[in-house]
Amino acid sequence: MKSFLLRNGSPTVKWGSIPSNYYFEGTVPEGYDLAVSPTDDYIVVDVDKKNDKNGFHNIPSDIFLLLTETYYYNTKSGGAHFWLKYTGTGLLKNTSTKYGIDLRIGAKDGNCGGYVKYWPALKGEDIRNHIEEIKSTSLIMNEWLEKLFS
Repeated sequence: MKSFLLRNGSPTVKWGSIPSNYYFEGTVPEGYDLAVSPTDDYIVVDVDKKNDKNGFHNIPSDIFLLLTETYYYNTKSGGAHFWLKYTGTGLLKNTSTKYGIDLRIGAKDGNCGGYVKYWPALKGEDIRNHIEEIKSTSLIMNEWLEKLFS
């Protein structure tokens, strides 16, 4: 993983050139947000709840239960970012869907992957303190992810 600053929703540096395991240190300055980009097999299921979309309504109950067992946090708009370690074999895409559920994947093979705003940084939390809480995906989770994001 890596983290870097955003200003007005945009990276303040060429974030694709930041090496893995580089983390912004210190307090996030006023007017900035912290972004975290998953790397390797880490992914983030980004559930939106805004603009008449509620991604939670499009998640099957058994999948939602699995998502709540991994590290996650609520976003400013009432959505959530669920962090997982992907164990499937399908090629997932860093993409948004019409269902209000987006996927941010780890950078691989020179691809930058994606990033999310890391809202716990506002409370001084560091993603590195939560890595052990990120659960590996199950077979049923892999099937759901591959159907939605392949």
